[in-house]
Amino acid sequence: MSFDAKDRHLLFLLEQNSRASLTRLAGGLRLSREAVNYRIKKLQDAGIIKSFIVETSFSRLGLATHSAYLKLSNLSASDYSDFLAKLSENRQIIWLASLGGRFDLTIETSASDIPEADSFFSGLLNEHAAYVRNCIIVPRVFEHAFGRKYLWPEKAPAEKKQNARPSGVFRPDALDVKILSALSSEARLPVTELGRRVGEAPSTVSYRLKQLEREGVIDGYSVFTQTEALGYSRFKSLITVREFSREGERKILAFCRTHPNVYYINKTLGSWNFEIEVDVQTPMEYQQFLLDFRSRFDSTIQEIESLSIFKEHVFKFWPY
Repeated sequence: MSFDAKDRHLLFLLEQNSRASLTRLAGGLRLSREAVNYRIKKLQDAGIIKSFIVETSFSRLGLATHSAYLKLSNLSASDYSDFLAKLSENRQIIWLASLGGRFDLTIETSASDIPEADSFFSGLLNEHAAYVRNCIIVPRVFEHAFGRKYLWPEKAPAEKKQNARPSGVFRPDALDVKILSALSSEARLPVTELGRRVGEAPSTVSYRLKQLEREGVIDGYSVFTQTEALGYSRFKSLITVREFSREGERKILAFCRTHPNVYYINKTLGSWNFEIEVDVQTPMEYQQFLLDFRSRFDSTIQEIESLSIFKEHVFKFWPY
């Protein structure tokens, strides 16, 4: 499909707030509501927009994220497809992606503690022992999502703004869980339809949504976009530092906030220290990112391992 500047701007706006009304989006794009609605449907039909997602704060829910990097056995194409299908159906998996490099797949889940994470991954690996040759599990310390700054660089923020949230753990009740589950992949649902699905009046649902936002359980609303459909490829850099310091961490974060192609960074415990995801149009563009990063942090970086992210199969912020 043709993908023009208005489509890029629309995707940028939806990534910032996918529940924004057609009227608000139309005002930002200087288009009619009908034109905006047509463009959204066009992006969905083309497979560029996979779903509209609610972003929940795992830390506010008392959860931490853990990643598993899998090296697979020599699987046939059908076995590989079946394995991906089974993993995609597992509701506890919040991110699933095919990789190129030392690993073939990465899986993310959230857990309230280490034993819960161990139970999940142990069960998963035991169930699929014939498919998995090796696995490294990496706990996550923090993460920062910068969005696709390249979609609309004139207005791209350094980072999605998050309101200050209360401290402590928020325990969602049954209605909160129903609402968040319904929004997990359909964040643009109107309040009336959301109320019908959860069996409550729209006014009640609207109040609960505002409460979840005030409490910092909902960080925002975004989109699950297939990067390759935009003409970009994504690479993941696994970075090991020689000597850790808070000042070094601050400088790496500052670099990522301003770099036009950096989509995301997280800090980990274990085999490496940071993971940076970069969207590029050509391999040479990724190589230039590595050169820029190494030249800036030559005294800090011990090693960088690169992985290709071939395809994201699951991407959500709600683990239930």
